[in-house]
Amino acid sequence: MISTGSAKFTEKRFKLTKQILIWVSICLVVTVSEMLIYNIPNNIYTVFTHSQFWTNTFFALSAAIFEESLCRGLFFSAFVGLGIYRSSKFNITKSAIYSSFLFGALHSINLLSGPVTIVLQQMFSAIAIGTLFVVIRVITNGLFFPILIHFILDWGPLTTYSYDTGGSWVLTLTIFTIIFLVSTKTLSLVDQQLQHLQIEIEKVK
Repeated sequence: MISTGSAKFTEKRFKLTKQILIWVSICLVVTVSEMLIYNIPNNIYTVFTHSQFWTNTFFALSAAIFEESLCRGLFFSAFVGLGIYRSSKFNITKSAIYSSFLFGALHSINLLSGPVTIVLQQMFSAIAIGTLFVVIRVITNGLFFPILIHFILDWGPLTTYSYDTGGSWVLTLTIFTIIFLVSTKTLSLVDQQLQHLQIEIEKVK
């Protein structure tokens, strides 16, 4: 937070055009669908009946705050700043992808304690979810909602994070490829809006 200077992405929120709103709505539908498919509501219910409620809650909250501040805060802002310096087109979209790949790479540490196949699934899903969190950060112009949704996704008993069983690769690839494509499409529309605004400003000058 100190490095980026602010939790805000811009001084003012982006104007949400009809097209952007449609794709943001699709992002929300995809997010809710993912929560239902991976039984997130049941995990949350289980937390409240679990003997280690505070431990489970603190684990999910601390992970959400740290990872979002680092990846959607510091990393994403750094890539955006570098792109502006280089006058890069589709800067937000590219920065989202770069920071999301770093987010996925961070999960490689789980290779020390879990099977390769399952950890690779985690890394792939983290890249996709990372782009979705960038959409949330850009649209809401802050880190509160990315942290909140990240917390909800992680909020479950620590026993659910065991490596005894892995998910289907077909299911993982299908769900998270959709999330990645929908998120990048939404961000590309935001980039296009910024480019149009920049052209209009240059015309006025």
